[in-house]
Amino acid sequence: MTSGPLYSGANLAPRNSAGRDRLLSDGARARIVTVLRSCFNFLTLNLVLVVTSLLVVTIPMAISAAVTALDRWRVDGEDRVVREFFAALRSRPPLRTTLAIGGPLAAIALATEEVHYFARGGSPVNWVCLGFGSAALLVAVVATGHVTVLESRYPSAPITDLWSLGIRLGIHNFVVTGPLFVVEGAGAVLVGLADPALVLIGLPLVFVSLVRLTSDFGARRAPGSRP
Repeated sequence: MTSGPLYSGANLAPRNSAGRDRLLSDGARARIVTVLRSCFNFLTLNLVLVVTSLLVVTIPMAISAAVTALDRWRVDGEDRVVREFFAALRSRPPLRTTLAIGGPLAAIALATEEVHYFARGGSPVNWVCLGFGSAALLVAVVATGHVTVLESRYPSAPITDLWSLGIRLGIHNFVVTGPLFVVEGAGAVLVGLADPALVLIGLPLVFVSLVRLTSDFGARRAPGSRP
């Protein structure tokens, strides 16, 4: 009497086991495909970022487009990153984007030169100027990080409003995000100089991604973070 059910159960056990194994394999396969797609998107977006930046003067436009593509990918789930990159590149006025981001970059260059000049020491005035120059450099770095992200998200905002908000966010987050931006920038430069091959396999996009995350963190800490 009991042999029938026992025999049926013995037949069902391998089927259930096979079904679970197939579900697990399908899930693992889906995760692998997702990881591979993310790696491909990351490497491709980094490549177009590097190629677009080769002319140097196009660096602000390339960074702005990369931030837009990252936003669309990470926030909206749009994984056609190259299409989003070039769509952002075509839709932004080149002169405006270059001025909006290039202006703060020029401020960093000037502040760096001032620090380099007065770092030789000498009179007390030189040390005072070195202190002011270092503070200005840190504010410029933090403001540039915020302006870079703000410009990509508010392409129609007046440039002076972007700069003003970037400076306010920079001062408000001087102690917190300031060191983060400095470490990110210095780390990207040093790593790139140590192994230039890393530039082709993700370093620039890693840097842009970190700047984006740090800027978002600083914006959450400060009220009125919209231009």
